[in-house]
Amino acid sequence: MLRRLTLGFFGLACAVAVAACSSSTGTTPLSSGGVPGIGPNFATNTVYAVDSTQNAIEIYAPNPTSSSKPIYEIGGSSTLLEGPQYAVFDPHKRLYVSNYDAATGAAQVTVYQTYATGNVLPLSQITGAATQLTEPSGIAYLPATAGFVVANTDPKNTAAPDQLLLFGSSATGAASPAVISGSNTLLDVPTGVAVDANNNIYVADRGNGSVTVYALPSSIASPSPSPSASPSPSPSPSASPSPSPTPAAGLNLAPIQDISGSNTGLAAPTGIAVDSTGNIYVVDPDQGSPSVRVFAPGATGNVAPVRTITGSATGLKYPTDVKVDSAGNIYVADSGAGAILIFGPNANGNVAPTATVAAPGSVVGLALSP
Repeated sequence: MLRRLTLGFFGLACAVAVAACSSSTGTTPLSSGGVPGIGPNFATNTVYAVDSTQNAIEIYAPNPTSSSKPIYEIGGSSTLLEGPQYAVFDPHKRLYVSNYDAATGAAQVTVYQTYATGNVLPLSQITGAATQLTEPSGIAYLPATAGFVVANTDPKNTAAPDQLLLFGSSATGAASPAVISGSNTLLDVPTGVAVDANNNIYVADRGNGSVTVYALPSSIASPSPSPSASPSPSPSPSASPSPSPTPAAGLNLAPIQDISGSNTGLAAPTGIAVDSTGNIYVVDPDQGSPSVRVFAPGATGNVAPVRTITGSATGLKYPTDVKVDSAGNIYVADSGAGAILIFGPNANGNVAPTATVAAPGSVVGLALSP
């Protein structure tokens, strides 16, 4: 099995500085609904690309073409981005970013205010030993709890190194998560993570070459109050954050679905998404023929995908994350190609992308604004 292999994609140490809310493209008038001094009211399906080498989030207008350039950026020392990996929005358009810098070992989740752009302080920062964040990667929003789940590996935890960390809606500072881990889970280097409309958690297990699916534990399914929508920036994070309630931990749950076996074609998947009808999209860079594999709703066992995008025409080199918009268009972050590859709703086989959007650095994760 592939063990302790993590994305660990590059990062630079970020100094903490006083926020300066500005766009990387200069001053732009706000559209209706924008937050003064922060940024415009970005439309649905605005594309956010996580750039791990430049410690930034590049923002592209909806439906980008091959000639599109970022219209804004979240980046700079005040953002506290340090090896950003994957990202997700909540329904209020707050952006949650997992961070892991392999060079320094720093691990955290940073949360950004609605419409944030430029060198802004995060709305909140989840970090510290109590969080159990060690090598986080995939992150997904949990509608039932108004919280989020993070795929995490902890090489020093010999008893349960492969984990899903479930945080509540009020998580900040050194918040303690509920933890899904243990031999029953079948987790092995969990990397990508997604959540469907029924709050089932889908995991791209890189070490097992599989997809495992978990029902949200009922013990943590009651939401707590949402965090304040108004950030309170300060020159540096508080050294003594307010404690958060500690949920149940050590949930050694068996998956309710397990897509694995030779028929799946999966080798070491890194990213996963579920569309509104339950189709499961998985990107896999590590089988000599990088691919996007689409599995039917409810798929489990040694099943073949219903569609596979692979071949020289696709432009796939090292895909790491995948997202699907409401029209069924497939967005792939490809760190090997240094680009976002976009495929049409019915793409299958050795097909060219409808757009290849060049990214300034190494794009690892993606998020589409709600």
